[in-house]
Amino acid sequence: MIVRAEWPGYVVDVLVRPGQEVEEDEPLIIIEGTDASRTSFYINAPEGGKVREILIEEGDFAYEDDDLVVIGDSDRDE
Repeated sequence: MIVRAEWPGYVVDVLVRPGQEVEEDEPLIIIEGTDASRTSFYINAPEGGKVREILIEEGDFAYEDDDLVVIGDSDRDE
């Protein structure tokens, strides 16, 4: 499963690393919005699994629908 940005903004922090097990709704990334108040929001895991790949880095700009994180089945062999 590919987790995508719901809104545009700057990546403030990446909270996970490849190989890490995550649960549904666990925060993965913090993004600072482009609105006037620069509101920060979390990108959460839509389902549990293992982080396979992180496609964005702290400081990058994420546009709406950009791919951010790949989460795979936690039982799948490497």
